[in-house]
Amino acid sequence: MYTDVTGPGRRLCGRFKALGDMTGKTVDEITSVVGPPTSRSAMAHGQMLLQWQATGYHIAMMFSAEGRMVGITHESAHFYDAPPPGCLGVVALVIVMLSAAWIALALVR
Repeated sequence: MYTDVTGPGRRLCGRFKALGDMTGKTVDEITSVVGPPTSRSAMAHGQMLLQWQATGYHIAMMFSAEGRMVGITHESAHFYDAPPPGCLGVVALVIVMLSAAWIALALVR
């Protein structure tokens, strides 16, 4: 059975994409959609670096001293889309059929 290990990362990435251009948005506007950050780091000049992480996805964003998004400093996504429903069932069926054909050929000899 397929286990979607990177599902949380894909969903988090999707929530960020739904926000569109985040430049100038407040921390509250962003976190209301994507949830709280994984980490917060104080930076020079009162700025704040906020990061969100979930399996397969990471984004780091810089916020001004006024709490508005200045830019994305890092973003990475390492995941593939989930296989379509029933895909593994088809693979299993093919394996069973090939095994049966191999056994049949072995019995004929």
